[in-house]
Amino acid sequence: MPRPRNEAPSTVDPALARALWQALGLALLVVVLPVLAFGQAPLGPAASFWLPALPALALLTLHRRFLASAWRAHLVRATPRRRQRFAARAARPASRARPGAFARAA
Repeated sequence: MPRPRNEAPSTVDPALARALWQALGLALLVVVLPVLAFGQAPLGPAASFWLPALPALALLTLHRRFLASAWRAHLVRATPRRRQRFAARAARPASRARPGAFARAA
């Protein structure tokens, strides 16, 4: 059943987030340390890519609401085209009806 839009988003489980961060750190160590120690990757190029990519993708999915709100607040609204469009919308009146036409009767 879909949630109403005005309901607060669910919080991220801290144990799951911590486990994913630890998995990402461990995967990076498994990929980077053999290269630094021996000069070559024993896992191969495919595993060297996918091993840290999987926990990173899981973290991005887990924190998607935070990332989406940051994207909307910082990057999307800062474009000059959107600023012009919203400034033009605010300058014109919202409706041509009489100002009190839709007011509730007291």
